[in-house]
Amino acid sequence: MAGYQVRVFSLPAELENQLTAELWALGALGFEVRQADAGRVCLDAYFPASHPTPELDPERWRHLGLESLGFEELEDRDWLESYRASAEPFDVGERFRIDPGDPAGAEPAATAPLGNRHLLRIPARTAFGTGSHESTRLVLEWLEDLDLTGLAVLDYGVGSGILSLAARVLGARRVVGFDVDAQAVCIARGNARLNGLETAFFAGGIDALCPETLFDLALVNILPENFEGEIPRLKRTLRPGARVLSSGNLASRRVELLDRWRRRGFTLESERRQDEWSAFLLSLL
Repeated sequence: MAGYQVRVFSLPAELENQLTAELWALGALGFEVRQADAGRVCLDAYFPASHPTPELDPERWRHLGLESLGFEELEDRDWLESYRASAEPFDVGERFRIDPGDPAGAEPAATAPLGNRHLLRIPARTAFGTGSHESTRLVLEWLEDLDLTGLAVLDYGVGSGILSLAARVLGARRVVGFDVDAQAVCIARGNARLNGLETAFFAGGIDALCPETLFDLALVNILPENFEGEIPRLKRTLRPGARVLSSGNLASRRVELLDRWRRRGFTLESERRQDEWSAFLLSLL
């Protein structure tokens, strides 16, 4: 039984970020990009096998030069295995070096200092977040500029656990992360062990938190479509004056998305952007 469908596109190279941003919002799991001729690239977009056909605006994208080259179905497999075998560590911000490679033979250990950087081992798996995507980079780089010493941090939609682990490295007193995807939680727990960092991860929703458990900072790196209706629940877990670092927001929707937060009692402190993605630092009034 097929585990993935791969949709193949040909497009001008300068539209790569714009297309991947839109396909992320439509449920893509990941991408592979290959150079083609005359300033074009071929992009393979991976979706779950049961995923409906991505509903791109055909006229708009055709006018921009997008060609759909069809799709194929793949057996369920670890399609990141070959990537892990050859992946090289890369730097994010001023404080982190991320190693997405195969952890075979690596001993669990405290996060290793590399000069002024900390090494985080985050093997590329199906859980989102190795630090390569702009939305994750925005949060990692912003965390460096916040004083997390002694704070209680909530990671909403923990994915690979990378943001939780970074928060611990940067001085957070306690980090709790959760995800409705139980497989992601298993991956995050494995990454915590691999890096020798103490965190609390659980599978489920925000309502599973003890009502008396309050946080100083919430990390929400998740597509808004998967977060609608959750702001009131999140608000109940925060101390007065707490902050939210929200990423995964398409910059083209910033006005609409910020209005959702404002209506729930949050105010915008600052905003950062990389390519098509925006991140908001918000305060609870």
